Amino acid sequence: MTNRKDQVGIHGSSPALKFVGGIFRRPLNTPLALLLLFAACGERPRPSANVVPATDSPVVMPAVSRKVSSADVVKASASDLEIAGGGSSDAVVHIAISPGYHINANPPTFPYLIATAVEAGPSQGITSDKPVYPAPVTRKFSFAEKPLAVYEGDAVIKLPLRATGDAAKGARIIRLTLHVQACDDSTCYAPAAINSDLHLTVK
Repeated sequence: MTNRKDQVGIHGSSPALKFVGGIFRRPLNTPLALLLLFAACGERPRPSANVVPATDSPVVMPAVSRKVSSADVVKASASDLEIAGGGSSDAVVHIAISPGYHINANPPTFPYLIATAVEAGPSQGITSDKPVYPAPVTRKFSFAEKPLAVYEGDAVIKLPLRATGDAAKGARIIRLTLHVQACDDSTCYAPAAINSDLHLTVK
């Protein structure tokens, strides 16, 4: 007697197996048959759980904070100057200090504070004298027990220069360097040397 399960055969199977059965009833070459078998029974690849779907919006990274330096909040410049041979004149150095910051006066209130100072680089036939610093203002800050003498806003330093009698006539550039330490109400920042160019003409 023939078993009922044997009679069902492929006709009682899934559509995929019916399709495969139909394949093997036809004379096909072996590689093509295997290819069709995998196509009929295989599953589509599922996306990995680790794959992040692409989006049209760019990713915004958090801003990285940067420490303030003295050179960020203090700027220096010098006015053009003319000196007659054998004569002298004052170079005028302009200091611009950002609001909310200050620099120490010269002389400073305490010896351990870094005073504001300016110096001129070497230039043949030109000599410099002691700078004249502006009058400071007195302020009380949270990091100091006593009020301090400081410069705020705009300040002017005068640097006396002298040209020797044999100094070469004509225009030249002298490098000026301003040494400062900027502070706010609670913190002092690393000192900085700020350079500026003095355009000097010897007549």
